[in-house]
Amino acid sequence: MSEIENKYLYPDEETPVLKHYSEFDSVYVGLLPFFKLDKEHYDTNSSKKVISIEEAREQDEIFEKIGDHSNVTIYSSNDCYPTDEEIFKNGERVTWKEVIQNTKLNDNKELNKALMTSIGAFKKKLQRDDLLEMLNQYSVKNNIWHPSEGAFDVFTKSSIFELLTLTGIEEVVVEDEFYENKKIIDLTKSNEIDFCEQIDFKDYYIYNKNKSILFAISWDYFFYFASIDEKVFSKKSIESNLEGFWADEKCSHLWTWEEGEI
Repeated sequence: MSEIENKYLYPDEETPVLKHYSEFDSVYVGLLPFFKLDKEHYDTNSSKKVISIEEAREQDEIFEKIGDHSNVTIYSSNDCYPTDEEIFKNGERVTWKEVIQNTKLNDNKELNKALMTSIGAFKKKLQRDDLLEMLNQYSVKNNIWHPSEGAFDVFTKSSIFELLTLTGIEEVVVEDEFYENKKIIDLTKSNEIDFCEQIDFKDYYIYNKNKSILFAISWDYFFYFASIDEKVFSKKSIESNLEGFWADEKCSHLWTWEEGEI
C-alpha cells in the first residue's frame, strides 16, 4: 500500500518529496502569490501582526500569566487583512519572481525565510529580520500584501480550477488537515467562484480519484506541493498556471535551508 493510500498526503520534513510521492512522475513546489489591492495597508502587510502583552490580554485571559517585562513576541491575526472576496474581485497577483527582481533578496529561499520570520514561525536563532526588512520596504512602498500562510489562496484555487477543467477532470476530492472531513466537488457543476468557495481554510488536500494530480499544503507555510502523472498533466501546463519550481531528488519540505543551517 502506498503512502498516499495510507493517508500520508503530506511528507515529513526530511523525506525527499520525490520519494514520498513516488507513485507520481514529478512534484512541483508551488509558491503562494503576493497581491495588490486598492486598499490601504494597516500597520502590517502580513496576515499576522505583532501585538503588545496588554492587547493580548484583552483577547485572551491566558496571557495574564505572562509578566509585563517578559521577553516574548506575540503575533495575532491582522483584522485588516483583505477577505477572499475582496482579493478575488479586486486583487492583482504579484509573483515571487517580481519581488526578488526588485529587492536585494537573492532567491526563493531568502524570500521564504523573510515571510516565515514575518509571522513568527521561526525560533529566534533562525529568524532573518534583515531579509524581512528588505521585503517590507518593497511591499509597503508598492502597496503589496503578503500571502497568508497555511492555506490555498484564491489565486491558487482559481488556477487549480482552470488547470483541472482544461485537462478534463470532472471531480476532485478535498480533505481537511486531519482527514476528518472529505467532500467531492463536481467540476462540471461548478464555476471558478463556486470552486474557490468550497475549498475551506483548513482543506489541505485536493486530488482526483485516479490520483493523476495531488495538491498538498501544511500549516504555517507559504508553499505547497503539486504532484502529477505526466501522462495526464504536462509540466508545461503546471508552469503556465502556477508559480514555483520542480523538486529534484534532494528537495524536501525543508528546501528553504542549506545543509547545516538547521
